[in-house]
Amino acid sequence: MMRSTHLSSMMRTWLAVVILLVFTVMPAFSGGLNLVYEQVVKDSWGNEIGYRKVSFSKPSDLPAGSAWQKYLNLKLPDGKTIYEYALTTSQALSKPMTLTLSDRNSNSFTSKSSNSYNLNLYNYINSFSSDSSKTFLFLHEFGHVAMLNAYPSNYDFSGLDYGTDGKHYLDEILPNDNTAWIEGWGNAFAASKNNGMVFSFNLNNLSSLAFLKSNSFNEMSRNELFIAKTLYDSFNKITSGKEKTFNVISRTGPHYSLRDFCRKYVAMYPDEKDDLAKILLENSQGKMSLNDILDYVNGGSRTVSRDLYNVLASTGLVGSATGGTAQPTNQSAGSTSTASTSTGSTSFWGRISSWFGRIFNFGAQSPIAPLPSASVENVGVATGGAVSPLPGNAATAPELPSTGGSNQFDSINDLGKAEDLYYQYFAEYNRLMAASGSRQQILEAQTKMLQAKERVKVLRRSLK
Repeated sequence: MMRSTHLSSMMRTWLAVVILLVFTVMPAFSGGLNLVYEQVVKDSWGNEIGYRKVSFSKPSDLPAGSAWQKYLNLKLPDGKTIYEYALTTSQALSKPMTLTLSDRNSNSFTSKSSNSYNLNLYNYINSFSSDSSKTFLFLHEFGHVAMLNAYPSNYDFSGLDYGTDGKHYLDEILPNDNTAWIEGWGNAFAASKNNGMVFSFNLNNLSSLAFLKSNSFNEMSRNELFIAKTLYDSFNKITSGKEKTFNVISRTGPHYSLRDFCRKYVAMYPDEKDDLAKILLENSQGKMSLNDILDYVNGGSRTVSRDLYNVLASTGLVGSATGGTAQPTNQSAGSTSTASTSTGSTSFWGRISSWFGRIFNFGAQSPIAPLPSASVENVGVATGGAVSPLPGNAATAPELPSTGGSNQFDSINDLGKAEDLYYQYFAEYNRLMAASGSRQQILEAQTKMLQAKERVKVLRRSLK
């Protein structure tokens, strides 16, 4: 009897330790949504004299007819509004998210502090002509929040380099892999909730990357649209692709390049080497070498599975082994690896998978009641037009393309309209590149694209 009591006591102690360990390693979900409106303040003559911040609970708390009220009520393709999506998904974050909507003309960005994620959107967004472009900008920035939340708590957006102008444009080759990776992820995340659209570019079509056909693969890998399409394709062209990509993001991060992500992806899912290789080879439009693809999906090894060998042969990177006339020389015995893809404890990682599921499939979740409707609270007035510089570790929204001198866009003084035109001409230039249009047509479209981009840059430099 004494022994039984002792064993029972030991079992209770052991169970208590296990429960403590589980709750120690399980991610804490203590998020929520804080909404802030930074409103322009004018004197009795209509002159702008400063800004004041007010907190609010729901779109209807904003002034009637407010552009931001309309913005929060814009519907995503699945029928939910931006407000509903932000409210629901923020509940699953590890810390609250503060969404600031500002009447200033400044650069949209995302950062984090010790007690919140901070997503900041600015007035120019409301000038875009299509709702798809407007919703994309919010979703892109929320993609940055998702990355911060999925990566280890000590991770921050450090080491970013946007070049001398501090901006990034979809057509540019960014200075380093880390910056391209972060912005490419934001684009892919947004496109997956935006019918594949990144402004005027449809990631469902390979032609969206036609403008890169003259670039080397090294340059492609530092372009945010190339990374976006590669990730977007991994969502949709691999069985259970979203789940697998999110598992790699949350379990093996942080990542600092597309190469880093791909190598960790195939380490976790070795059976997907051939599918990931197909995506990379197609998107690189013949610019990936044999050494490149083996580096990305095979750890640099020249010993490959039969399935991967067949993919390489189909693109001419290795000789065909059909007909029994030539056996593959860089092939491992047997066929595709059957290594298990199960890693980690389901109790821990199930929570992460559930979080990603809520972000992408929140319509199936029970609705979350909005915060109590409270009177608008004055948070403070910032006098004058000066804006504090972006936090040192902040990821920004993409912008659109320099030719110098005057051009037909000089009369446009609205940043949103200028960016909208840039994307339109960029898309037309890309379409002509994909269709192998005449040199004259391509040069004309490229000139308009660059002139529109220059106007965007001029307006950006004039921001307060």
